[in-house]
Amino acid sequence: MITPRPYLSWSQLDQWERSPERYKEVYLYGAKTPDNAGMAFGSKMSEGLENEEATGDPILDLLMARLPKFDIMDQIVTDPKGVWVKHYDHRQKKYIDIRLPFLRNGKEKIPILAKPDTWKLNMTSFKEYKTGQEPWSKSKVDNDEPRHPGGQITFYATAFFLITGKIPHDIELTQVMTAKGANEPLDKELGAYEGLGIRATGEIRRIATKRSTGQIINMMIRMKKAWEAIGKLSEELL
Repeated sequence: MITPRPYLSWSQLDQWERSPERYKEVYLYGAKTPDNAGMAFGSKMSEGLENEEATGDPILDLLMARLPKFDIMDQIVTDPKGVWVKHYDHRQKKYIDIRLPFLRNGKEKIPILAKPDTWKLNMTSFKEYKTGQEPWSKSKVDNDEPRHPGGQITFYATAFFLITGKIPHDIELTQVMTAKGANEPLDKELGAYEGLGIRATGEIRRIATKRSTGQIINMMIRMKKAWEAIGKLSEELL
């Protein structure tokens, strides 16, 4: 089957379920995803954790050091018995071959790309980091229905399940709370500011969650449905 990527990732599934038209623009025609201050702040934290480098924001750097962590940080979940795919590695700036867990769909194997923020080598536990001004509720983290953010956690839990046959029992969303904060003034006497930015408040919220067998099965159904639809669209347009 022809698809824009040789695997299904959470970002693809989420984008497809939100808007097939937007998926087409981004993954088939290369449109840029709109960014905002909150997303830029989240990316800064992610890059700092991934590269193990200070961001230059003293409060954020302190919070990053306090984040709960497991054996593995920000790496793709691979399966020694999985399917080989080519993936562009931004660190090495080149394509590499990796073996991904897969979901069977008839005779076809759907490679699943998952990259939790931190996880245990034995695949029993993982954590996902988020930033934001609005606190995530327990029900929001637990809910993985389409258009609900808990789906990313279920997607990752499903990837682990495809390898081990077991659902991770220790799952947590860790939220670094943020707030709007003024940038350095352009003119201190006039009090003119360039605009409002995002800053870390210093608070970390930790929300434990679980995933059921029913949620894993439902996610597999969503994966298959999206993969088939993406393949059909790609074959029509490419």
